[in-house]
Amino acid sequence: MSTLTSVEAEPKFTFEGINHRLFIEGRGFDFRKLSIDSSGSMVLKLDDLEDRLYSLLDFEEPSVIYVVSRAGSEDLILQGCRITSIIGNECRLSYSKYQAI
Repeated sequence: MSTLTSVEAEPKFTFEGINHRLFIEGRGFDFRKLSIDSSGSMVLKLDDLEDRLYSLLDFEEPSVIYVVSRAGSEDLILQGCRITSIIGNECRLSYSKYQAI
């Protein structure tokens, strides 16, 4: 009988806040780093606690997040985003679908 071991999923997309912004319900947010893996989860690292961002994201109600380059082009759309945990300046989220632009 073989055993399964837990392996951390490799990032599928990684965005740096110096080059990108997040948009949720038409509002833009700065961030430090966003790492998205293929298993439906992502890690959002913030420079500080963004109360406005947390008021739009939720543990229950799914949201859509747009990742937009500072040059103005959309790079990625994440649908069905929900917060799974918040620890300091790091927010873990789940997503149900993504669309690369």
